[in-house]
Amino acid sequence: MYRIEHEDLPQRVHKLLKEMILKGELELGQHLAQDELADRLGVSRTPLLSALSKLEREMLVESVPRKGSYVRSYSHEELLGIYDIRLRLEPLGARNATEHGTNAEIEELQRITDQYEEIIEQGNAGRIKSQDYEFHILLMEMSRNRFLYNIVTSNNIILIANLKGLLKKPRESLEQHRNILSAVQSRDPDIAEEQMYHHIFTSRAALIHRKSPQHP
Repeated sequence: MYRIEHEDLPQRVHKLLKEMILKGELELGQHLAQDELADRLGVSRTPLLSALSKLEREMLVESVPRKGSYVRSYSHEELLGIYDIRLRLEPLGARNATEHGTNAEIEELQRITDQYEEIIEQGNAGRIKSQDYEFHILLMEMSRNRFLYNIVTSNNIILIANLKGLLKKPRESLEQHRNILSAVQSRDPDIAEEQMYHHIFTSRAALIHRKSPQHP
């Protein structure tokens, strides 16, 4: 059973449920039985309902009248739509991160990138996805734009939860991460923005390819 501190309880429940969706502990289409979840998290239904309501606004959960809440799943076309949003927002986030990120945050971005390479060597697809997520989310945090951070966080969780397998070869993603990192380290916002756009664009192209007749 999970145990959560009671300070800012609804927010803590919300954060934990997002992590559970990200890690696949709550699966696509899974019915979120309130009593069972409350018992699992060691909380009452009140903060749980607040957290589920917020997750629904973030489009991670959907409520069906007289049936309850479910982890929301998305179609291929909807996932492409999310990539369209990422193409507009994450390059902006990378630009702002270059301008506003601290030296300590850039060092952390370097650490995440180096660890990403280590995880690739281990061949753990689940951990590769999680580490990729950490790279993107730290950049958005460095942007100092809370609205951008919140939108990108939810969009990335949706994609990770809905996509089976990896869209690109891990080494390709790693090289692109290093190009973004290099631009951030050089404090070059134009290059950081350009490299992030390329990174997201190639992922979107891979998703289109997956839906082709050769890749049903």
